[in-house]
Amino acid sequence: MTQAKPTIHIASCSFGKDSIATILAGLEHGDPIDRVVFAEVMFDNARGISGEIPEHIEWIYNTAIPKMREMGLTIDVVRSDMDYIDYFIQRRKSGKYAGKFGGFPLGGMCKINSACKVAPIHKYLKDYRATHDVIQYIGIAADEPKRLARLDGTTKISLLAKYNITESMAHDMCRDAGLLSPIYDTGTRGGCWFCPNQRIRTMAKFRTSHPELWDELRAFSRIPNLCSQNFKYDKTFAEIERMMDVASQPTLFDNYE
Repeated sequence: MTQAKPTIHIASCSFGKDSIATILAGLEHGDPIDRVVFAEVMFDNARGISGEIPEHIEWIYNTAIPKMREMGLTIDVVRSDMDYIDYFIQRRKSGKYAGKFGGFPLGGMCKINSACKVAPIHKYLKDYRATHDVIQYIGIAADEPKRLARLDGTTKISLLAKYNITESMAHDMCRDAGLLSPIYDTGTRGGCWFCPNQRIRTMAKFRTSHPELWDELRAFSRIPNLCSQNFKYDKTFAEIERMMDVASQPTLFDNYE
């Protein structure tokens, strides 16, 4: 008779409000949480430059992780060997773009997310599945029916839905626990700072706050022999910067998505 595998409960955590509220809800209601996994996307592994919003990643390492460890949680940080720069300078091996650099990731179908975030989490979970039955907690709020429909309810579970916790309630839970990321105070979009799916005005705000990082993207835009010069959908980096200049005028913010 084949011996049953032990069950391990793993919470996926981006350190946004919904994933942290998932953990808080689990602790409150006594749901088992054996490990917490955070996949950090990197812009440049060699220089230690994260792809996460600087204020967010600093808060994660200096505040959130220490506080959650004090709660008795085990936090695992996983990273891909591939970073943004690797993707950008990777030459295409075949097809009409053979020999060209990959260039900027395409908006709406970003390969950075799949290669640098999803892949290391899949590997992490696969390693545990070799010896365990894995139940994964996913931070999706009770008022997100379309996203909840993607969960199987058996191996991928939303504790927020289980306890009828909405996005607004998740925000308040994190705030009350002292575990609300500063991105919610500044109105900064979560996710990678180089993401082409950001709104123009968000990019303009980031350029002002972190010009040294924005300069990295500007330098990349000048590299020749790219698969595409487009930075955000059908707009080049230079075109986006001109739109950002206009969007920096507060009266015109809402005209740019």
